[in-house]
Amino acid sequence: MRNFFFLLLLLGCGVLNAQQSAAPAHMKIVFDLASSDTADQAGVLRQFNNVLRQAPDTELEVVCHGPAIYMLVKEKSVFETRLQEALNKGKVSFKVCANSMKRLGVDASQILPLAQIVPVSILELAGKQSEGWAYIKAGH
Repeated sequence: MRNFFFLLLLLGCGVLNAQQSAAPAHMKIVFDLASSDTADQAGVLRQFNNVLRQAPDTELEVVCHGPAIYMLVKEKSVFETRLQEALNKGKVSFKVCANSMKRLGVDASQILPLAQIVPVSILELAGKQSEGWAYIKAGH
């Protein structure tokens, strides 16, 4: 009988532990986006919506470099409204790589005001990972 109660206690602890892990603590996720493909860019925004619907306190960031920076260029972006909607939903940030801007001839005045310029995308991504952010490679 004593073994039976011990078994029930262990089972109860396992169920409680499973319930706690099903509801993650405050999550922080950084997306690495280098693709100029608008389908890839739309996919990131769709993932932002999916995550925020299930875990509204999650912090999300996308770091755009290479041709993906055009997602954040005023005259080129087809997502400005969706980007603003994402910002309004939660703790979301959009970063653009200054090195990529220089290489592609994009001036800071051309960047959407909702985005922030970072000196080097790789350092931004690595910094987030060192702070405990989950890393997601977006696109193909």
